[in-house]
Amino acid sequence: MAVDDRTAVMEPVVSGGTAPEWTRLVDGTTARSRPEPPSVGRVVARFVLANLIAVVLLVAGSVWASRKAAADEAIADARHAADLLATLLVEPNVTDRLALGDSEAVVALDTVLRDRLAAADVLRIKIWSAEGRIVYSDEPRLIGSSFPLDDENRAALRDGVTRAELSDLGKPENRYERSAGQLLEVYRAIRSPDGQPLLLEAYSSYRDATARQVDIWFKFAPISVSVLLALLAMQLPLSHRMVAQLRASQRERELLQQRALDTSTEERRQIAGSLHDGIVQDVSASSLLVAGAADQLRGGPSHGSSQRVAEVLGQAAVALRESVGSLRSLLVQIYPPSLERAGLYSALADLAARLRPRGIDLRIDVPDRLDLPLDTATLLFRTAQEALLNVVKHADAHTVAVTVAELPGRLVLEIIDDGTGFDPTAIRSMPRSGHLGMSLLADLAAAGGARLDVRTAPGAGTTVRLEVPRP
Repeated sequence: MAVDDRTAVMEPVVSGGTAPEWTRLVDGTTARSRPEPPSVGRVVARFVLANLIAVVLLVAGSVWASRKAAADEAIADARHAADLLATLLVEPNVTDRLALGDSEAVVALDTVLRDRLAAADVLRIKIWSAEGRIVYSDEPRLIGSSFPLDDENRAALRDGVTRAELSDLGKPENRYERSAGQLLEVYRAIRSPDGQPLLLEAYSSYRDATARQVDIWFKFAPISVSVLLALLAMQLPLSHRMVAQLRASQRERELLQQRALDTSTEERRQIAGSLHDGIVQDVSASSLLVAGAADQLRGGPSHGSSQRVAEVLGQAAVALRESVGSLRSLLVQIYPPSLERAGLYSALADLAARLRPRGIDLRIDVPDRLDLPLDTATLLFRTAQEALLNVVKHADAHTVAVTVAELPGRLVLEIIDDGTGFDPTAIRSMPRSGHLGMSLLADLAAAGGARLDVRTAPGAGTTVRLEVPRP
């Protein structure tokens, strides 16, 4: 449907002939098509999965901690055993001749130590001189061999502190221990009777540390895991209830928002009905009475006072008719009665009738037999109304075209004016830049799940385009 004087749709162009680019203000269609929030069960399942991952991480951390604790405990025990071995067995039985390589001294010490090393969980023992020569070992093939001492060995000889570390079985002096697996090496300084410094090395199996690790793990892991699982079990009903309450609050908020919109529309309808049935009718009747009285006075005896009264009554009648027009315009603004009764085209035609007295030629193009739900028609009308209000206030336009097109899956409303246009970058800072109308248009589009674009440039007019999903 179109008014008789409509022309082809105008396209704003700048002086150079290039059309301005579109600026998107709102894409409410994307917001409307967002997927539904996950169900309560899915949220709780994610919560449980996250907690199980946390449990696994904590268990892995406890395994690492137990391994470190077991290793530290094994090293501490090895140090203690080496100190006892040095103090109680080795140092009291070391002679001055042993340091000189005397074979009888070696045999004597071997007789004392050999049966006691197994009881002390010592797999290998070596006694070094300060020059790096092995003066005694329970492996006789090492006795008399010389190897360079590393910095840790020399430090132990100087300060007498007992040190422990994993043995480097790749060293040549450790070639006879390689078949025993990973070993813990403890070394400390001892002295011969004449005060000569010697270095005692004792080797024990590192399997003890592994065994203690397992023992510590089996003692504390069930307690830790049980506590974590119990905590998770207590959190499950709380998380389920919390998610359910949040979703219920969200649904209630959405319902309240919808009720607020419905209530606003209904209040507009009631206000418009009350004004139309009450004050508009009263003012219209008063205007007719005043106009009739003025006509009677003009037709009666001619005298000055009657003529003046007639003029006053005539002025009052004009003022009342103007008031009626203003009230009817206000009714259209508050709630256009023709929108629900006669459809979108009739409501837009009422807007056109209001703009023509301002010197603006409004041309309307709406498809014939356009059947729309009231909320969609209201969105299109409100957008056109606000855009036309911007034209009146800011555009200084002479011609405006309002078109509604039906496209596959959507409706497109365009309001095109030949006014002054403006810099589209100013929209980014609305409403501080003065484009409060554009902000209101954006709010309308966002609330209605529509897409809003604007195309303008200084001196090129303005096109406002609203795309609404086809109901």
